[in-house]
Amino acid sequence: MSPAAATPTAADLDRIDARCQEIAGELGFAVPPIVFHVMGSAEVYDIAARGLPGRYSSSRFGASFRRQHDEYRLGRSRIYELIVNTDPVHAYLLDGNSRVAQTLVMAHCIGHAWFFAHNGWFGPTDRAILPRVRGAAERIDGYMAAHGRDRVEDFVEACEAIVVHQPQAQLVHAADPEPEEDRPGPYDALFPDDVTARRDRIERAREDRVHRVPLRPDRDLLGFIEHHATGLAEWQRDVISILRSEQAYFLPQMRTKILNEGLAVLCHQEICQRLMLPAEDYWQYEQLNASVTQPHLGAVNPYHLGSTILREVMRIAQDPDDEERERWPWAGEVDPLEQVRAVCRDHDDESLLREHLTPKVCERARLFAFEHVQGNPRQIRVSSTECDEIRERLIAQHATFGVPHVEVVDADHGGRGELYLRHRDEVGLDPEYARGTLLQVATLWGRPAIVETTRHGDPIWYVAGPDGHTEDATERP
Repeated sequence: MSPAAATPTAADLDRIDARCQEIAGELGFAVPPIVFHVMGSAEVYDIAARGLPGRYSSSRFGASFRRQHDEYRLGRSRIYELIVNTDPVHAYLLDGNSRVAQTLVMAHCIGHAWFFAHNGWFGPTDRAILPRVRGAAERIDGYMAAHGRDRVEDFVEACEAIVVHQPQAQLVHAADPEPEEDRPGPYDALFPDDVTARRDRIERAREDRVHRVPLRPDRDLLGFIEHHATGLAEWQRDVISILRSEQAYFLPQMRTKILNEGLAVLCHQEICQRLMLPAEDYWQYEQLNASVTQPHLGAVNPYHLGSTILREVMRIAQDPDDEERERWPWAGEVDPLEQVRAVCRDHDDESLLREHLTPKVCERARLFAFEHVQGNPRQIRVSSTECDEIRERLIAQHATFGVPHVEVVDADHGGRGELYLRHRDEVGLDPEYARGTLLQVATLWGRPAIVETTRHGDPIWYVAGPDGHTEDATERP
């Protein structure tokens, strides 16, 4: 076995870690020590499926584990690293990786660790989450013992179907309009019927305002059900609270996937370049780096796009053209890596794409816009190579993580306790997705649930009941 392919010892990994940390500090990416764990494939893929080590059991996690681990055993894919944003940061290395692979991974993790510590979206993250995750898993195990595994797993599955439908950030709500007041007019005596109608209208609006639930549309579907569903047991409310708090941990990572992976790639490239690897090692490094950063057919590779954008930021910081100098005051005036750090501190994926997805980036990242062929969603065709269209499409995908914008607008629809939801995106919901998810909402709510949306440009309402019944309505139920 060649030295490059040899499995490193613990002492080797310590030396690699120390040298990578030293170089990272010289580059301005110093981070506290990272706790690295070397694990077998089953352990690594179990953590990958759950998202966090020690998390509760779920059929969804089990299916994900089997799918990913089978792909690994068949040689079709490989997880090289997992990293958890905790204090201290924990990273998991796959046992059996070569020395060069572990070197790249450890340098990559330094980029993630710096990003976790400095990006503004990660400020509220619970970095002491692991003990809470394990405690929550023990509570859910206890509920399975007390209420039956199938019942609890079915309830968890229903919660998982909608847990991602929660606010991505604490956005400022627009103030509610001031309620209309009955102000006497100079001609009221001449039009008594109009005055009576006006007062009745104001009184009905006041009553509606007092009794309306929610007062304004609420995007936190599972949180709304937790606080307002009347048929939930205490253990069920606890399960909802567990899933919501754990999902909140992942939201900053979902918002910054492109930028986070881009910085990690840039860090492992810069560090490994300075390690002065022997020729044989460097050849293997280039192969691994290329496999990580190669463009994906029909989808965006966040490693590739993120690192391409950050490399373009570095170029503009050093050698901008006249148009770039006019657009960015810092162009040609700052240290390239300092500007990368500034971008990584201040942006999420949406703002990164708006500000830095330029025609040059689109060309270098080989991006193009496409659309589905009408009547055959399995076929696509190229629709544009224009940067503006590409930017808007990527923003639409990454600003919401592909999650439809659905909100609760009425918790007592028709006076029957039905839950009325509204879909706010321009593109209609996928019918199969809408019906399946709405069934889970109705199950949790305990009464029928309705979602208002569009299909082929026409309004449509999907209705589901806790008994499993679904229907499509072309008129508001």
